[in-house]
Amino acid sequence: MRWPATVWSSARAHPQDGNVHAARADALLRRWEARSRSTERDRWRQLRMYCIVAVQAGLAAAAAWAVARKVGVSTNPVFAPIAAVSTVAAAVGQRLRRTVELILGVALGIGVADVLIQLTGRGTWQTGGIVTAAILLAIALSGRGGLITQAGGTAVLVSTVTPAGTRVEGPQIVNAVIGGITALAVVILLLPLNPLRTVERAAGPALATLSQELTATGNALRRRDADAVQSALRRLRAIDGQLQQLSEALQGAGEVVQYSPQRRRLRNTLRQYVDGTEYLVRAIQTSRGLARRAQTAIDDHERNLDVLGGAVVTLGTAVSRLHTDFVAGRRPTIARRTALIAVSKAGQAGRDGLGLSGAVVMAHVATIAGDLLRATTVPRTDANRLVRRAVRHEPGQDN
Repeated sequence: MRWPATVWSSARAHPQDGNVHAARADALLRRWEARSRSTERDRWRQLRMYCIVAVQAGLAAAAAWAVARKVGVSTNPVFAPIAAVSTVAAAVGQRLRRTVELILGVALGIGVADVLIQLTGRGTWQTGGIVTAAILLAIALSGRGGLITQAGGTAVLVSTVTPAGTRVEGPQIVNAVIGGITALAVVILLLPLNPLRTVERAAGPALATLSQELTATGNALRRRDADAVQSALRRLRAIDGQLQQLSEALQGAGEVVQYSPQRRRLRNTLRQYVDGTEYLVRAIQTSRGLARRAQTAIDDHERNLDVLGGAVVTLGTAVSRLHTDFVAGRRPTIARRTALIAVSKAGQAGRDGLGLSGAVVMAHVATIAGDLLRATTVPRTDANRLVRRAVRHEPGQDN
């Protein structure tokens, strides 16, 4: 059941004064709602990203079947569309390597199955033995997952589907080559992904997580809530999967701009995205250190954590603005300004007096802000100078 928004609003609007438990319950509900909205957005983002892949796979399968039938090396060119779909479904950025593995796997699976069928015949245990032999040989030759999977799958098809007495080595290997080449033509020449849009969609979850957890860490510093910082740190550590998806998206985008004539003009822009992603990864790594020291500062009852927490919250806002500008293709002026405001707030906390861990958190804020500036194409020297001035609260020349 979906409750009207007014129900939630009224429940939050009148908490009992001084009721810590009600305030915590409200905070938990807000966090749950935020996570739910984030999960729903991620699902829609993934659906949009993979819709084009589904279309590519269907088009490649149909084209591979038509080409293989036209070539006429076999009456049932089943391996052509199979190879085409496998190529399209390969991890983005690895399709060229996957196509080679696929063709070799098909050849290996067919060869092993054909030889063993002649020696042992067909049957239940023979199928198991053929698949085992094909996979063991693939492991011995390469050990790569794509080659192993394709060799085993091909051996199953040959040993169970191919009519008895039929020799399939040459025709089906040719069909696999046709399928792989056809799929590459579809994904690189005929219907290539927009490489910049692919990277933007892949970067979104990582940027959103970084923004949310920096904000959560800053608010926890204000409340001196060590448990909340620990929860934020756990979520920051779990971001590696999103970074892996971003890395694969960058590889795929590089593949497209390198080989697709329609997308080659985006090569320089993609290089800026790659450079920006490097600084995003650094910011995420630094944010984990920030969260760890924030927890220590709370445990040690250090002072001025409310001001320092405000700086971290502002830094989370800067990441959010960067995400918004990144997706919209706007100049990230507000994101840069907000990052420097965060550094200025952290510098103010330092001038007011911080403990050892608080001083480390302040340094991490400055480091992350510098990485955000670099991610927005600000040169290293300029980024460092801007951060130094913001920490010292100096609008003019460096001293």
